[in-house]
Amino acid sequence: MAKLGAPPVCLTLQSHVVAGHVGLGAAIPVLAMSGVEPWPLPTVILSGHAGVPGVRRAGHGASDIVTLIEGLEGAGALRRVDALLSGYMASPDAVGAVLGLRDALSAAAPQAVWIADPVLGDNGHLYVPQPVAERIRDDLVPRADILTPNTFEVSWLTAMPVGDPGQIDLAAQALLAKGPRAVFVTSVEQDGGIGILAATETGAWIATAPKLNHRINGGGDVTAALLTASWLAGRSPADAIGQAVATLSVLAQGSADLNRDDLPVCASPAQILSPPPPVEIRQLR
Repeated sequence: MAKLGAPPVCLTLQSHVVAGHVGLGAAIPVLAMSGVEPWPLPTVILSGHAGVPGVRRAGHGASDIVTLIEGLEGAGALRRVDALLSGYMASPDAVGAVLGLRDALSAAAPQAVWIADPVLGDNGHLYVPQPVAERIRDDLVPRADILTPNTFEVSWLTAMPVGDPGQIDLAAQALLAKGPRAVFVTSVEQDGGIGILAATETGAWIATAPKLNHRINGGGDVTAALLTASWLAGRSPADAIGQAVATLSVLAQGSADLNRDDLPVCASPAQILSPPPPVEIRQLR
């Protein structure tokens, strides 16, 4: 029998949501089914996503994040990390804890790539406190290797308009100038479709699928996990968004069919284990 190869390891810091595929509840199954070993570290513990009536939060603050990071560092575990995927941060100190982790990874695993989903808000408004958003903009964005903001977030981070893919690309280029190697902008709408725009110094590409009249929570978390797996697999930014949008489109239809408010990643594992054919990719520059 052939020996199993060691999968890449992704240390992921996000909200732990008990009910629903949001935060770690989205990232863990998507990464695992994509052939990546997830190491989940919660930044906050919630009963449900923030929009659920009566959502409750359990005590888990920045000091707890630091304690767990110190444990990993003391055990020498950080040497095994291939990627850091960060998401929702509840406080400026939590952002600081992730920045400290980045420093520790730079020493223990310099090859590790940092994919940061700068979770700030959507639909025209912030849903994190202003100090958190400012700490992400000023300190986290320049340190990350890859960013996965939505259109509102890329506009807020750059103070630039995002009315069409050309403007979104210009805003993404402004983020690239701060340090990241690639920017994947999610929730990009064009001609009745919705998808992802990928931007690097050498080019920009967009992939879309038909938009459904169905609101979904945690879509950005699933997207960031899919893009992380693609990056670790060595796919190009263009190929990564073509595959991600195809998978997300099928999952979104499944969410609508099941009348769910999240993406049914466990109810539809075949869409991740054996992804559908990529959607068409259009190059912008």
